[in-house]
Amino acid sequence: MSNFQIFVIKILVGLGAILLNICFILPAYAVTQELQINGDRGYQVQTIFSYDEREHSKALAKQERDVIEAIDNLRVSFYDPSGSMIASYDNIVDGVAQGSYFEFHYDPIKQKLWGEIDLGGETVGEMYLKGNVAEELALIKVEASGEEKIVDRLSASVNR
Repeated sequence: MSNFQIFVIKILVGLGAILLNICFILPAYAVTQELQINGDRGYQVQTIFSYDEREHSKALAKQERDVIEAIDNLRVSFYDPSGSMIASYDNIVDGVAQGSYFEFHYDPIKQKLWGEIDLGGETVGEMYLKGNVAEELALIKVEASGEEKIVDRLSASVNR
């Protein structure tokens, strides 16, 4: 092996070591947030979502279909007054919205929901949370007839 080849190998090994160290030194910026909203009749809605705090240190507001830039994953689960889960939906998976209806506004600095919310299921037999945080949120079930029935009204105050 020539001196030049040895030199190139040493440089490649050195660069590899530096890149490997950088991967383990850089801090993770993914944030997972969990919110719980309580209903007047005892129902609860729990939302767990994650986002990159470097890119989204200000308000997250999304009302889109397909690729969601701000939020990586979002799951919403609904619980009856006894605490049993009655439904759960992955509204965003790997940055892609899973349904046709989705609206979510969250301020990571204040750690509060704001504005319009539309999370959960969409079709017959499913449940969803919809409304304006400043006014009223409603837990709604889509009946077999297609009619939307309000199951519970939820306060705008959110527990973390």
